[in-house]
Amino acid sequence: MTAGTTATATALLPAIVIDPVDYLLVDIATGRHLPGDGVHVEQLAHEHGLSLAEAGAALDEAWCLGLVSRRATTTGGIVCWTPEATQVMLHRLARAMVSAVTAGPRCDAKRGLIDGDAQRFTVVELFGLTAPCDVALFLEVARALLGAWAPDLLDELIMPVAVLFSQSAQRVHGFEPAAEADVRCEMVRELVSSLIDGRTADFESTVADYVLALSTH
Repeated sequence: MTAGTTATATALLPAIVIDPVDYLLVDIATGRHLPGDGVHVEQLAHEHGLSLAEAGAALDEAWCLGLVSRRATTTGGIVCWTPEATQVMLHRLARAMVSAVTAGPRCDAKRGLIDGDAQRFTVVELFGLTAPCDVALFLEVARALLGAWAPDLLDELIMPVAVLFSQSAQRVHGFEPAAEADVRCEMVRELVSSLIDGRTADFESTVADYVLALSTH
C-alpha cells in the first residue's frame, strides 16, 4: 500500500487505530517482504507515510515479535518470520486463553475490551485481508477473555495471528491448516459452547485440539 493510499484509507476511517508495526505485518502476510529480505527504517517511512520515529518503533516491535532480526548498530533488519513462528504465537495465545478461564479474573484487572482494541483489530479488513471464519471467531473469543485478564497480549499476539493466518498469508506463503475449514469451525463452536456452559476441562481440550487443527502441514 502506497503512502497516498494509506493516507486516504486513514482519512476515510479515522476511528481505526493503526499501530506502525501493522504495516510490516501486512507486508509480510502479502509477500511484499519475504523471509531474508532487508527492511529499513527509511524504507518503511517512505512506503507507508510514517515518521522515522514511527518506522523505527515498528522495527523494534517486529524484532520483539520475532519477525525480523536486527543488529544494534543498524537502522534496519532482516525478515526472519516463518509460518512456524506464527504457530508459536498461536500456542502462546491458546495457553493464555486457558489460563484466563481456569484461573478466573485477576483482582487487579481494571478493564475489558475498549474501543481501541476493536478498532485496531479491524485493520485486517482495512488492508483487504480476510481471516478464515474459524480464525476470526477464535480470535474474538480470545479478545473477550484476555481484554481484562491479560490486555497486553491483545497487541502482542492477537493482531499478528489475525494478519499472519489470513487467507492472503496462507496463499502467498503456501501453508495450509491440518484440518479442513468445516472441521475447524465445528471445533470453535464447541469451544464457545463449553465456555458458555462452564465446562472448563472441555474448553481446555478443545482449544488444544483446535491449535493442532490449525497447525500447518
